[in-house]
Amino acid sequence: MGNFLNKVLVPVDFSDVSEAVIESAKFIGEKFHPKFYLLHVISPLIYISTPESMVVDVIDVEVIEEIEEAKRKNAENLLNNLKEKLKDFEVDTLIDIGSPADIIVEKEEELNVDLTILGGHQKGLVERILLGSTSEAVVKHSKKPVLVIKGHQLSKLEKVVIAYDFSEIADKMVEYATQFLKPFGSEIFLVHIEEEIDIPILEKLGINLIPQVRTKKKEKLEQVKETFEKNNLKTEIVYVEERDPAEGIIEFIQKGDYDMIMVANKGLSGLKRILMGSVSLEVLRKSHIPVFVYKTS
Repeated sequence: MGNFLNKVLVPVDFSDVSEAVIESAKFIGEKFHPKFYLLHVISPLIYISTPESMVVDVIDVEVIEEIEEAKRKNAENLLNNLKEKLKDFEVDTLIDIGSPADIIVEKEEELNVDLTILGGHQKGLVERILLGSTSEAVVKHSKKPVLVIKGHQLSKLEKVVIAYDFSEIADKMVEYATQFLKPFGSEIFLVHIEEEIDIPILEKLGINLIPQVRTKKKEKLEQVKETFEKNNLKTEIVYVEERDPAEGIIEFIQKGDYDMIMVANKGLSGLKRILMGSVSLEVLRKSHIPVFVYKTS
């Protein structure tokens, strides 16, 4: 298992959620012993445009540099405090200036990490529209699996929900989840939310394919269950008929005491994402528990 997670990126913003992110990283680190990269991104100061007739003194640039240097020194101290909490692991600290989401995705590629663990803030709708969300932006653009800590830190993985939709990336997620969850001996709730099936032409011909489709799906779910159980991961299949997938997943996790939800992100292009939406992003926004978004390049 030591080769499964070699490098983990842990971006922190020193907000309240950072403590939970570090503790969650530590919890996962105890099973896989990766190298951690603690990253803090300093947002650049906003430059206010001035009329051409106004002369901007050189000192303004110096003041900006001084402020950024002060921010960097403060970040170094705070990062070192967090590093102390991961003293049993190999840890590098990194500080950069720029857009947090852009820098995080760049560092994932540059360092070739196996996983990113970051915090998700509970923003209201207006605030999310105005400010966006770093965790959502990272999930959209990352090519690596991303674990978003929401609601509470990860201190156990006894009950894990895996959302499965029969796609190629969902099958890859099953392989990944088997390796990731095996050391924790998790109980898995394999959830499939069936979207409403509308086949009007076949209905006019008096042909009903839905029972056949469901039978095939349930056979496949049994095969996935077998894969998990061969690895000593007790698995329960949950099949929900004719619901919006994201709503069905959220409703399911709200009914039980689950530690984490795993969902695959297909990496849809811009237009497809606008037309079809993204189940993983909708789950990320509305989940009250940590969300593991499986992605692959």
